[in-house]
Amino acid sequence: MKAIVTLLVSASIGMAGCSSVSDIGITQALSAQVPTSGPIEQGDQIASTDTNQFIRVIASSPTPGMTQLQVVQGFLESSASFDGNHAVARQYLTPQASQDWNPGLGVRVYEGTPPLTESGSTVRMIGSEVGRIAADGRYEVAAAGSEMRVRFGLSRVNGEWRIAAVPDGLLLSQADVDRAFRSHSLYFFNPGFTTLVPDVRMVPVIGPGLATTLVRRLIDGPNPWLQPAVRTGFPAGVDLNIEAVPIEGGVARIDLTASALSADGPTRVALSQQLVWTLRQVPEVQAVSITAAGQLFVVPGITNPQSRDAWSAVDPNAMPTGARGYVATSVGVRALMSQGTVPVPGAAGRDTPVIGDIAVSSDSSQVAGFDIDGVLYTTRLVPESQLVQRGEYPGATSLAFDGTTVLWLVDSGNSLVIIGSEDRPVAVEGLPRNARLLAAVPSRDRTRAALIVREPQRTSLFLARIVRTGAAAGAPVSIDAPIRVESWLAEAVDVSWSTADSLAVLGSESAGGLQVYDVSIGRGSIAPRGAPEAPVSLAAAPGQPTLVAAADGVVYDNSGTGWRGRANAASPAYPN
Repeated sequence: MKAIVTLLVSASIGMAGCSSVSDIGITQALSAQVPTSGPIEQGDQIASTDTNQFIRVIASSPTPGMTQLQVVQGFLESSASFDGNHAVARQYLTPQASQDWNPGLGVRVYEGTPPLTESGSTVRMIGSEVGRIAADGRYEVAAAGSEMRVRFGLSRVNGEWRIAAVPDGLLLSQADVDRAFRSHSLYFFNPGFTTLVPDVRMVPVIGPGLATTLVRRLIDGPNPWLQPAVRTGFPAGVDLNIEAVPIEGGVARIDLTASALSADGPTRVALSQQLVWTLRQVPEVQAVSITAAGQLFVVPGITNPQSRDAWSAVDPNAMPTGARGYVATSVGVRALMSQGTVPVPGAAGRDTPVIGDIAVSSDSSQVAGFDIDGVLYTTRLVPESQLVQRGEYPGATSLAFDGTTVLWLVDSGNSLVIIGSEDRPVAVEGLPRNARLLAAVPSRDRTRAALIVREPQRTSLFLARIVRTGAAAGAPVSIDAPIRVESWLAEAVDVSWSTADSLAVLGSESAGGLQVYDVSIGRGSIAPRGAPEAPVSLAAAPGQPTLVAAADGVVYDNSGTGWRGRANAASPAYPN
């Protein structure tokens, strides 16, 4: 059996909870053509270039004489229809099971179409589980090879088979999730309140208004995994005064409870920044109006309503003015220009000693790298600077800046060493048993770390949280709770932060060759981007082309239609 799907294009998926004119028109047009009984068939998709298009599943009700296997298959397929709180899917359940079933308790995501087997009045499904969507929308990637085993108990209702025992939550295929959900970010702050941090959530296309859903989840706070690493500007006890965020003439109107009026100026600014950045993802929102118990919520230095572009200073993907890529050559470290390269100022731009495997600080003021013997050097990028030896680390596998002055280094013993005012090892807690750390790269907001980990059967990509006690300048207190961010790659050899919520990874699937992949850390998806022949390492940054060093001694970028050579060099790096 196949689910009927149709492509609906509305003014905005943010209004998915309300029927738009186009939605009503298409639905009415289809109502005369879509059968209410008979076999389920695949409908045609209407072509469109609208980025807000989505596919609605038109589920079919059970028909008389269905077998147990057909009933379970019909339930699984109709579960992808969110209309009427999964009204059609409930028709496959007994009255009691329909009353007890709570589809809002998360989603288990499986790949393909798992086989169903029948034994007495029980139907079992065994398939490949690729992830889960928690009740709060957070996507959790399953380990490679994870298996999903589900049991359905059936009984007769008026002579027809119906499901009497069904697990809470939804069971959806990856294709169903791609149709029915969109990923959106809630924005919280790094510990220093200097930049926003995305907390990506999966939101059903059909359901309450998108603006209301995002604000509600923002007020509820960060997901439990991220919470120790971030901060929020919402004071305790502040809530929505009216449980809706209407959008009128492009203005999202938020009315908070009266307790918000006691917030001081900096708190009001932070709260506003989080709201505006979260709501600017809703296409029709051009400004945000904030009130508290009906009174104007005054924010120092800004008028109401606040423009969607009002708070660029906390842009999670902002790079320093003039930020560019850097490469290591046989005559010193050089900066990439639109045409060719130029030596960086100071000792790093000279060829004695030659340093490679370089890293550049977040403000482009310092560079670090190793010489051929594994001696670590740092230096400032100013004309009269000198190289400073920071220790010997032959066989080190990773080097990255954590802000402006602190370095992260993974040594030959697979231990993470923090190099700052003092050098100290830092344990990465929670790695899989018998796993070895190969690389650790902190995010530019300094709340998370991308990890490459060697497991017995594969090299895997993980994300760990960084917990700090004080201001953003503080060194990490702990790096813990690593989670998988994808389950498709069999090998990962290098990683870099391309945006605040995505990674560029040099890796491979199964027996395939190495290439660059974009990895969404919020929904566990990967997208191949190709690579020059024999790639070795990479660097990425928001708004910048991905740089790849190859075995032929050339650094390439993907700023055009393919990979083009930029410089005879190695070890590309962006400020981090």
